[in-house]
This record gives sequence, structure tokens and C-alpha cells, in this order.
Amino acid sequence: MLVDTHAHLDFNDFDGDREEVIARAVSAGVTIIINPGCDRESSLRAVELAAAFDPVYAAVGIHPNSTAEAVPADMVEIARLVSEYKVVAIGETGLDFYRDRSPRDVQIRAFRGQLALARECGLPVIIHFRDVEEDGIRLAGADAFKDLRGVFHCYGGSLAFARMVLDLGFYIGFNGPLTYRNSDRMEIAQAVPLERSLIETDAPFLTPRKHRGSRNEPAYVAEVAGKLAEAHGCSIDEVIAITGQNARDLFGVG
Repeated sequence: MLVDTHAHLDFNDFDGDREEVIARAVSAGVTIIINPGCDRESSLRAVELAAAFDPVYAAVGIHPNSTAEAVPADMVEIARLVSEYKVVAIGETGLDFYRDRSPRDVQIRAFRGQLALARECGLPVIIHFRDVEEDGIRLAGADAFKDLRGVFHCYGGSLAFARMVLDLGFYIGFNGPLTYRNSDRMEIAQAVPLERSLIETDAPFLTPRKHRGSRNEPAYVAEVAGKLAEAHGCSIDEVIAITGQNARDLFGVG
């Protein structure tokens, strides 16, 4: 069972052919697509898409780059949305010290709040970390991760931090960059057990190598699975089976 654990189908990149994109994914063997929100409005759209399309499930949250524009009422709405049909996670949330589109103290406060919400409602969390590793754990507070499940999606960090992520009990998400020539993600993929790996597209971004130059979409998650199979010296069927089970275990889907 192919599962794309991270795709932004609510983005306007898909406004012209969203239904066809989902149909192509299903034809490619993708049975589940998880659509995380990036702010209040995109979280609402994710919930609407989950209700409209059988393969789609929603996560609700505020992306670190959106935290500067967020108001307290937005978090109240995110908390309300957790009880909506097919909402399976909080996210995406986290810290982005690369773009710094939001003040760091604002990002940290929003991240802590969403970790607390995930714990309160018993949902896993989808985490975006960019240009921040151990410091991000320290800034959020190590206790903030206790008794939480989740995934560090689009993993771009070091091998040492990957080991810390695994020690926290979290999964690591791999996507298009794993397929790029001379990618340093292969070393990470080889070190992370398949039983702790998830596959994703992050569509419409980070298109796998075979389709570079075009918009990414969930049907292409199979290329990520193939590269992960190469990293582990196993069949793509084994990768699909294990990562699919991981997604079911983490998000309670399927």
C-alpha cells in the first residue's frame, strides 16, 4: 500500500486539475494521501478535501513560516478542527531558521503550543525543521516531546540528529531529494531502519529526479519508494509494505 504521508493538495497549484491528480495517484497505487495544513485557511481546506476524496486525510496546524501572521483565534480554530472527520495529525508545525519569515520567538511559542495540542488530543505531529537540529529540541523543551508520536518530514538534517529523532521515538520522512544525483540523503536513508521510515512527496514541491522540471504530485511517491529500496538493498514491494504499515501505525489510517 503506497502512502504519500505529506502532500499539499489544497495549494492553488492543483486548482486546475486536483481531481485528476488524485485519480492519477490512485492509478499509480497510492491508497492514502495525507494533506497537512500550513495555516488556518489551508487547514480548513485540508479538512474539506478529506471529506470530498476517499484517499485524502487531513492534518491541521500552522507552519513556522506562517506563525507571524497567525492570531490567537487561529489556534482556537486549529484546536476545534482536530475533531473533524479524517483529521489524523497536528501539522505541519516546527521551526524554520533558514527562511526566518517569522520571528524565532514566535515560531518557538507556536511550536510548543501545537506540541501541547497534539499531546492533549492524542494525535501524532508532523514536524518541519530547517536549519535547526538539536537546538530546536532544546528551544521547544525536551519534555515537550514526551509521550508524543510523529514524523520529522522532508528530513534534511545530519546523521547525528537523525539518531536523536529516532531516540525520541519519531519517524523520518523521505521524499524527492533522496532521488537526486549525488544526494547526501542516501547515507541517512541507509542508517534509518525501514521500520522507522515514511515516504512522501511534499507536492507540489521537491519533484523526484525522473520528473524534475514539472510540478510534483502524489503519484510520484513510488519513485521515492524505489530509491529507498535501493538504499536498503531490498525490493520496492518490501519498502511499500513496511512504510505503508508505518503510516497506518502512526496515523491510524487504512
